[in-house]
Amino acid sequence: MNLSIRYIAFFLAFGIMVSCQKLDVVSPNDVASEDVFKDANGLRSALIGLYSTLQQRDYYGGYYPLIADLNSDIAKAGGYDNPALNEIGDHAVTSSNIYVEQIYVALYKSLNNANAIIEAVDQIVDAGLSEEERNKIKGEALAVRAMIHFDLLRMYGYHWDNGSEYGIPVVTTVQGPYDIVPRNSVAETYAAIIKDLTDAVSLLSTADINAKYMNQPAAKALLARVYLYQKNFAQAATLAREVIDEGSFSLLDADNFSSIYSGRLSSESVFELSFDTQNPSFYNGTTFVREDALRSEVLFVASEGVKIFFELRPDDRRISLLDFENNDPSILPDGRTQKYRGEVAKDNPAYILRIAEMYLIAAEAKGLAGGGLDELNTLRINRGLEALVPGDIETEDAFQQLVADEREAELNFEGHRFFDLARTQKINEVLGIEQAKGVFPIPQRELIASKDQVKQNPGF
Repeated sequence: MNLSIRYIAFFLAFGIMVSCQKLDVVSPNDVASEDVFKDANGLRSALIGLYSTLQQRDYYGGYYPLIADLNSDIAKAGGYDNPALNEIGDHAVTSSNIYVEQIYVALYKSLNNANAIIEAVDQIVDAGLSEEERNKIKGEALAVRAMIHFDLLRMYGYHWDNGSEYGIPVVTTVQGPYDIVPRNSVAETYAAIIKDLTDAVSLLSTADINAKYMNQPAAKALLARVYLYQKNFAQAATLAREVIDEGSFSLLDADNFSSIYSGRLSSESVFELSFDTQNPSFYNGTTFVREDALRSEVLFVASEGVKIFFELRPDDRRISLLDFENNDPSILPDGRTQKYRGEVAKDNPAYILRIAEMYLIAAEAKGLAGGGLDELNTLRINRGLEALVPGDIETEDAFQQLVADEREAELNFEGHRFFDLARTQKINEVLGIEQAKGVFPIPQRELIASKDQVKQNPGF
């Protein structure tokens, strides 16, 4: 992980971090990290800085989820020539791809910031720092660290194979510029993620839930997602139901669900990363074109496949979130997701965890025999579809395909589809490529910087 550390070592001066992405306008040498972590205020500033690094363009500022969907059957590269994007859209990504490299660096930069907080939080002596607040800060940092490790595993590791050696470098301490951390196995990676989330759940409470920040239900929701990927279905179903039953979040009905994307922090958002006019995200500018703009601004358009998918579901209200008509006629298809409108402010949030996903996780994890149809029907009804009748679903495989279809309908352009195809090992069936390509390559510069101690994924 040497390349990442060379970059992220320059971002440990938390005192200069504010809730914006412009982290490089002040020299990081202005405030030493030991000065930042001397009191409660410094710790609070560090936590703000941690959320700020999640907002990077190459992480949840836009590119991480959109690049993942580009490598699936959901999206295609925009209507102009960008070789680095085209090779991802053609499912032929290489280890020298600039987007792959930038995402890798961005995630490890955020990880180092989380580690700095976790290392310091128990050492600070300040009468103004209550144990409740200390636990809250530590719990949030642990949950964020787990999320980053999991996002790295989903994109760069064999997350579908618990017996594989191809996990990711698990980093739980602040690293220096020349430290090298080899890859852990997938099982070791999952163990580290689950421990952090379990600890986070015990430290966080439901007393003050704010979906703008990691909270206890969000940690449980993320843990449910992790267990689903690990194929620990019993735990996935239990945790997903706990988040649903906790009562802080609820599904919007068929007439109102689109307000998830036109407003902010709807009742469906368990964890939503917020942006503002001074700190815009990159979702709008890369997925939507204003009437007077050049089409070259758009990087990600909806594929022909997703158009056909929704044409076969005419009663599905979610079709309104895709537009294949009011676009550039010279690009066919030129579908646009409507999830990231708001083209004036461009403050579109990142929808990281939503309650709809919990219904989908519970449905998939329970299966048809375990009563998962109840959760699936609850979501379907709230999206304008009729409930499915158990007698019409003949096999468990047929039920799981119905769940996969609901995931595609609900979560498109939110960064799930490629990972879903990989974890269910349907990469070849849907995309026509081998399962080994159900992962992104480790960046070539990382392999060189680590002196080959970080091994490449097979096939790249």
